[in-house]
Amino acid sequence: MKRLHRPRLHSESVNTMPDRCAIPEIFESGWRLPEKVCIVAPGSNGRGLYQEIPPDYYTIAVSKAALIPEIRASVWITLHAQQDWYPEASASFTGIRIYGDAAARVAESELLALGCECYCFYAPPDALSPEVRPVDGFIRIGGSVSGCALQIAYNFGASDILLCGVDMSGDGYFDGTTNVQPTHGDTWGVVKNLNPLIRWMMEKRGLRIHTLSPTRLDVPFLGKAARHDP
Repeated sequence: MKRLHRPRLHSESVNTMPDRCAIPEIFESGWRLPEKVCIVAPGSNGRGLYQEIPPDYYTIAVSKAALIPEIRASVWITLHAQQDWYPEASASFTGIRIYGDAAARVAESELLALGCECYCFYAPPDALSPEVRPVDGFIRIGGSVSGCALQIAYNFGASDILLCGVDMSGDGYFDGTTNVQPTHGDTWGVVKNLNPLIRWMMEKRGLRIHTLSPTRLDVPFLGKAARHDP
């Protein structure tokens, strides 16, 4: 069932935030998602599984996943506009873009010149934590770019979410390269924030969330990928 996001509290409204950039704010856009969405992250565990993404799932790429050759994503979500992979990803991506506000400010001139369909979001002061905080009408940081993608999917109409390459472990990318800031460890610290939110989405909001690839998140496998051991 489609959900409409609740209005923000006035104290956290983007209209009260200083220094808004020229990129349209996504909660003011009227943009919506279909019910079935696949979030593809650039983790190395996704390799060899992209062809198993069901064709009726609308694909969202996060961060460097925009460069996966086998993926033709309809949406690209990024919080980064200064990493070494960004220029190539930006030059090659032709779909809808969603940026965190800091990345949108960095790329603002580029995005306006491109004239592409692009939105940004302004995170509220309180980040995700092990104690579930409301995410209706908000995109909270503290859960990685994939965590932001989950919140976007939830807020804009998806009810069946599939993950691929959302490893939440290590620093390797799908192409064999390594994150330039290798500080994540065997299990990413944000897992403790995302697992309670995912459980809340599934148990309290009725979302279906599965994964195709091994992940540190408490998410069941889907289909053939069930043979893999995370």
